[in-house]
Amino acid sequence: MNCYLFNLPAELQLMIIKELVRNEHIEADASDYHHEDAQDEPIRIYLDLIDWSSTCSFFRSLLAPYIFKTVKLVNDEESGASLNAVAKSPYNVHVKELHFIGWPLSSAHSDEAAFPNTEVVLARSVNELLCDLQRFPSLERLSIKFDCYLMGLDWSASRGITASTPEAAKTVKAGASAAWLALMSRTYSTLTENKSPHFKHLEIRQLAWETVSIFSHAAFHDFLGYLEQFTLSIHGYDIDGGYMSNTDGNYLTAMTKLDEYFFNHLAKATTLSIKAPKEEPLGLEGSNYMPLLTTLHLDHVFISQDLIGFLVRHKDTLEELSLHNCYADPIPASIPNRDDNRIYWYQLFASLFSACPARLRRFELVDCEMPFPNEQELGEEESEKVRTILRQDPGRTLFAYAYLPEGGANLVYDSELGLLEFFYGDDRESWNQLIGLVERNAKEAAKSQSRGVQLEKVT
Repeated sequence: MNCYLFNLPAELQLMIIKELVRNEHIEADASDYHHEDAQDEPIRIYLDLIDWSSTCSFFRSLLAPYIFKTVKLVNDEESGASLNAVAKSPYNVHVKELHFIGWPLSSAHSDEAAFPNTEVVLARSVNELLCDLQRFPSLERLSIKFDCYLMGLDWSASRGITASTPEAAKTVKAGASAAWLALMSRTYSTLTENKSPHFKHLEIRQLAWETVSIFSHAAFHDFLGYLEQFTLSIHGYDIDGGYMSNTDGNYLTAMTKLDEYFFNHLAKATTLSIKAPKEEPLGLEGSNYMPLLTTLHLDHVFISQDLIGFLVRHKDTLEELSLHNCYADPIPASIPNRDDNRIYWYQLFASLFSACPARLRRFELVDCEMPFPNEQELGEEESEKVRTILRQDPGRTLFAYAYLPEGGANLVYDSELGLLEFFYGDDRESWNQLIGLVERNAKEAAKSQSRGVQLEKVT
């Protein structure tokens, strides 16, 4: 039987491929399901294209750029050997993204096979790949994730290990935690063997907040200094009974060292993306570094004076700013003189507007508002006031104000303050001023680009 696909023009074959890429099944990263609220984008493995490429050498060559664009590596010899074979093949030039998912190796002893190995932490074939990523000459992005939910509790549970006493449970968890820390330290240490790394984007997915000494080493900081894009999402958890990661001392300590570990060393970075856990937003300190920063994306982050200062200091370079699920007013209600220390949305907007960021041409707010209280909660007088304002200004938003209570636990929305600012209108007025400036910048940038294209055509 003839295969009519062979007879189609190359353009039509590529259109079919792109349609499959757009619609086909994507292999999800199952490890993300431990904490659904903090899921990152799934790793895109195109299973249908792999099956199609197996039919003949023609389609194998045609589909190779799509199939090998994104590859996944897990910490075992089989996965490492498979990817080593790709690195030695002509297909290595198609690899643009490499996703490493770390999981401790099992002990070599048969009677301890269910327990993590604390001696050999990185499979040899995996080590060979991670220390020499030049073998993928077109690599652009490296993603690292350690699926260490609760630093070891899942290791024993997923393998049916039960502890007969509380002391035994502590022993199991301590052993698992030691293996995780050893694996993380060895992995990042191995990455620093890539001198002058050619890939420019590092993504750390679901950062485990136990202290890893390599984060303080000069070799790791030098490695970060070559990056142009840095993406960081942070692992969080919520256990029944209110025990959350923001009540854990290790979490709180680690979050205060993000500058020291990462941000202060991103000398060439132009793009930074940070995603904190839902219900556990971060209050970031303002780093003075990243002098070339043009694009900043923040998700589940508190607006603070440090953050406002950071943005103002980057007024000459910042081009795109995106805030998702962010909140002002991070001061708990129990703090003395709270009213004097509150942070308002208009402070962010007005400070940026006053700084005149001439290159800022895009400012996006997504899910940074609160729902309006119902009429029963508001009362008739305030409900009518809200309706009147919305009739006059349909686009006015109830900006999100929230805080974490002292001692952690769940995020608390400050509806009273948000509604008060809605009535005053300061947030809306300062937003309109800033977005007007951003839109003018965007028009000027478009004109400049158009003039540049016309000049290029003339010359």
